Amino acid sequence: MIKGSHCSIEQKQKMRLAKLGKKHTPEHSSKISIANKGRKNSDISKMNISMGKKGKPNGLLGKKRCQCSEETKKKISKKLVGYKPSKESREKHSKSIKGDKSHFWKGGLTSKNKLIRGSIEYRLWREAVFSRDNWTCQKTRIKGGKIHPHHIQNFAQYPELRFAIDNGITLSEKSHREFHKIYGRRNNTKEQLEEYLKK
Repeated sequence: MIKGSHCSIEQKQKMRLAKLGKKHTPEHSSKISIANKGRKNSDISKMNISMGKKGKPNGLLGKKRCQCSEETKKKISKKLVGYKPSKESREKHSKSIKGDKSHFWKGGLTSKNKLIRGSIEYRLWREAVFSRDNWTCQKTRIKGGKIHPHHIQNFAQYPELRFAIDNGITLSEKSHREFHKIYGRRNNTKEQLEEYLKK
């Protein structure tokens, strides 16, 4: 066959199988690897490579990766299968990564507002307001969906009433947005809410 001419996949496979018995010298192999550096294999070449590797072990060409005894291997696998760290080690780990010891620490940038709204007290207050109102928007009277707890007396102005259940009311997301669009987000009062609910 003339060098550089195109041949079918079957012919290339036959040629490759004919060459399998021949081995290259180390010099010839290094020349081939230098010549092929940075070169991408065609789909046919990839197929030929994969066919050549069939039946051969992957990785370290059949060498044992772990040089330990079978008994040690069993001990390692037993430890890894049902492994669960003790309560003490979990607590120790959680303490070591909180606050300024965490790699995410940025000098206490989280605002007080965000910290309060993410607290357990706030979540409990929120659930209590929803439960009292039977998970129903007090404006539209629609139960469920996306509901928000609304502070009747402003959150920022009345810190002592932030977690008072009487100071909360359930509104749908749409109604809550609409209320703040009309009355703003500051200096909200009970009178404003009563006026809004009557509309």
